[in-house]
Amino acid sequence: MARALIAFGLVLCMVGFLYVASRFSEETPAPESQPAPVTPPLPDLSGGPGRAPLVFTSSQQCRDCHSEIYTEWLSDQHASSWTESNFQTFTENYKRVECLSCHAPQPMLQVGIEKDPLLRDTDRTAGVDCLTCHIKDGRVHGTLGSNGACDGILEPQLKTSQACFHCHHTHNLFKEFEASPQFKQGMTCQDCHMAVVERVVSPGGPKRKTRKHFIHGGGHDPEALKKTLSLDLKVEGRTLTATVTNIGAAHGVPGEINNRIVRLEISVLVKQKELFQGKEQEIENEVRAWRRDFQPPPRMARDKIPSTQIMPGEPRVLTFELPVDHGRIEAILTYRLEATLLMAEGVEMGRAEINF
Repeated sequence: MARALIAFGLVLCMVGFLYVASRFSEETPAPESQPAPVTPPLPDLSGGPGRAPLVFTSSQQCRDCHSEIYTEWLSDQHASSWTESNFQTFTENYKRVECLSCHAPQPMLQVGIEKDPLLRDTDRTAGVDCLTCHIKDGRVHGTLGSNGACDGILEPQLKTSQACFHCHHTHNLFKEFEASPQFKQGMTCQDCHMAVVERVVSPGGPKRKTRKHFIHGGGHDPEALKKTLSLDLKVEGRTLTATVTNIGAAHGVPGEINNRIVRLEISVLVKQKELFQGKEQEIENEVRAWRRDFQPPPRMARDKIPSTQIMPGEPRVLTFELPVDHGRIEAILTYRLEATLLMAEGVEMGRAEINF
């Protein structure tokens, strides 16, 4: 009897196991019938099999391979465009929002180089950095193309003036440039502001022609300023004619920003006899002086305030009535990055003198 009961119990257990197994198979698909989870692959930014993909988040990642270019950029005003004290002052500590996006923009190739820049949400202290000009969809884009560590993609647009349009059109600069003789001759912004240099771009690579990443030839370049304007004086009777001509810039001078000023100062000097320590001496005294400032209007008031900039190829002719028949005239052109700087802190662009 006991053996019969044990056998009956084993049968009941077997039936229960089969029932549970059948219900489980109805509710849960077999492993082979379930779709495998899809994980999108990370892009291999290194360009070679087996290399770890690179994610670019900072210009410092460019330094190891492009140390010379990185050093040039670090010395340039683009690197300090966000932290520069004058920018902080003129934006009232970043409250003038219309100015911000050009000083810490999102990657321009991503946004579109002929569109207005967008302010980035990430670290802004690097200003206009390597990523601003060279990143699109997480990939490095350049003017040469590369099979190096970052597998740079050739981007012809970076060789054109449109690469500068993204930020620099906001102050009317491109309208001035497109009306210039230089533009009609096929010159680009880079031709004047990014010198060509032949060098090894990255370790182990060949020497290639590329461009300096320190922007020269502008208001921060004293030697270039001396080649930008010419100054001529002419006297007929009692009339002085001073002609200031834009001979070097493919846009208005001074360019872009309202706080930049070119100042012309003219002095009329006459020798006069004066007593000094009991002796009569001939001393040259200033008997008349004039000052003229050349300056772009504020960005937000261009339709209300006329520009006094000197446009490409333009001779600005000014006339003055002389107070005397004979003497000497001395004139000086000075460039100042900030209107509030003392004249001693300006940069001399040219001078002229004439006896009459």
